[in-house]
Amino acid sequence: MINRTKQKWQVGEVVKVGFLRLRIIELEPTPGDGLPDAYILCGLGDNYTRRYRFVPHNGLERLDK
Repeated sequence: MINRTKQKWQVGEVVKVGFLRLRIIELEPTPGDGLPDAYILCGLGDNYTRRYRFVPHNGLERLDK
């Protein structure tokens, strides 16, 4: 879980990832793979239906293509 940032990485909060502003809708624990926990995010405004998966230090991937 992200804990050393000025943004609040909690469900329901809006965060910036690169140039995107996204809302956190779910925290996805990833035990055993050695990676940080993943965050499921959705876009704001027109692209509210777009969903993303963000893993710190590994990047952002769009879930619905």
